[in-house]
Amino acid sequence: MHVELIDRLRCTGAHAESWLVAHADRSEDRRILEGTLGCPICQREFRITDGAAWMGDDEPACLPPGAVLDADGALRLAALLNVDERGGLYVLGGAIATATQALATFDTARWILLSPPDGVGAEATIRGAGDQVPLARGSVRGIAIDRSSATLAAAAAATLTQGGRLLAPVGTELPHGMEELARDADQWVAQKVAAFDTSALVTPRRAAPRTTHQ
Repeated sequence: MHVELIDRLRCTGAHAESWLVAHADRSEDRRILEGTLGCPICQREFRITDGAAWMGDDEPACLPPGAVLDADGALRLAALLNVDERGGLYVLGGAIATATQALATFDTARWILLSPPDGVGAEATIRGAGDQVPLARGSVRGIAIDRSSATLAAAAAATLTQGGRLLAPVGTELPHGMEELARDADQWVAQKVAAFDTSALVTPRRAAPRTTHQ
């Protein structure tokens, strides 16, 4: 878990949106490999193990990779998510995360993986969140999920910036505030069009991620 991306993580508790405080037991090259994330509101703690932040114990089974994950499919994925020279934060869920290596050519983008297959990693990996996406509202430019879950799709949409894109299996219900752009037999892609309600944010301003080391 790269320290620069910890500020994007949010507690999964049922309370106002909150950043997390990181305590590093072992780190390397600005990545926390072993440690703890703590919520200052509910005092809940989340462990970081092998570089992955475990935001709960609901780790969905990973679907087998599909054709979207080959080299051409990775470029198609980048186009659908509108990855460009502006960079920004993108999230790849489940088996789609295996496209990370092929997407490394987009060096201005930053990638967070959500319950990826074992052995697939990136700057930041989230596990155990189930149908939640524990990231700051309005902080993500694009997110791709591989499971048809209305709850997961709605949670993903909440993290998107206005104009951000969501790619989901074709049977997934389109979340509120999203406008479908295209679909094929397997997936649809939609863009966030609803205005983002900044009043929902209660995150205090901070200059840098809060981390502690033993």
